[in-house]
This record gives sequence, C-alpha cells and structure tokens, in this order.
Amino acid sequence: METYLCITQINDFIFCPRSIYFHNIYQQNYGEDMYQQTPQKIGQAAHQAVDEGHYSSRRDVLQGLTVYSEKYQLLGKIDTLDLSTEELIERKYSVTRVYDGFRYQLYAQYFALLEMGYEVKHLKLYSKKSNKSYPILLPDNNDIAEFEDVINQIRTFSLEEPFSQNPNKCHNCIYNTLCDIYKEDLL
Repeated sequence: METYLCITQINDFIFCPRSIYFHNIYQQNYGEDMYQQTPQKIGQAAHQAVDEGHYSSRRDVLQGLTVYSEKYQLLGKIDTLDLSTEELIERKYSVTRVYDGFRYQLYAQYFALLEMGYEVKHLKLYSKKSNKSYPILLPDNNDIAEFEDVINQIRTFSLEEPFSQNPNKCHNCIYNTLCDIYKEDLL
C-alpha cells in the first residue's frame, strides 16, 4: 500500500532531503515551540486567515481546501482558488525569488485540483511581506518530468545515501542540532 506524501514536504525536501525525517522526529516527540523558530512562526501567521477561512468572504474563493492526488499519492491544502478567474494562489510570508520547491508545491496542488474536477488556468505565488505576486506558468512536459522526478526522489530517499549539503542552508536549518553532517562541519 502506497502512503500519501504531504504536499508541504516537497518544498521541505528541496530545501534539504533530511529535513522531512528530522521534522517527523520533532513532531512526534515535542511540541512545535520546541523546534519552530521565528521564520516558521511568521509563516504560520501568514496562513492563519486562509486556514481559518477568514481570508475572503467571497463564495467563489475556496480557501484552505484539502486536496489530494491519486496519481501522485499527495495530500495537502491549498491556500486559495478563485473560481471566477481559475487562479490558484499559494501564499508565503516572504518570497524573494521563485524557488523550485515553491513551484513544485503549486504544481502538486494544481494536479490534485485537476483530478478533483476543478478548472485551474493560472498559478501564482504571493508574498505577504512585500505584497508582491509572482505568476507561475502552468507546467509543461519538462516541468512535469522534473516534478515527477522529485516525487520519486522523496519516496526513495534514504539517510544512508551520500548527501551533499549546502552550508548556508545548514546554518539556517532549524534541525541542524540533530544533523550529524552539520555537526561534522562544525569540528
């Protein structure tokens, strides 16, 4: 039996393949206050209105809808889908550039919505901090192949595999105290 991946894990995996493992350790054993730092708390606050269904009172704007994809075995929530414009919007607290993880997260939501029978013709990232929007093109065949490759990498990842870390990411990672590779770099 195949298990569903959380759509948010895609962006986490792109940041660091080990982060999903460490996140699960903390989540199972500690409260969020133990491992979340200011950026994560700010990000949660940016989603609060959507999560609670207070972002828009318009009936043609779906917010916080749970979505799933049978094809990719993914499960998650969208931020908003404007049914009148057929625009899917993923809100982030701060977007300074469009990272692959952001795009793949949107693609996962897009594919899930299509499977569920919704029309989606536009994708967008929204940065709350700068009040700036970033249009994202609908995925073409190359984008779909890259997306599918990332999903496969997530499903087959092993902590024992060789790993090449990015020191800048490791330094800012909330899980670096658990990571043996990061600890080795400090020595």
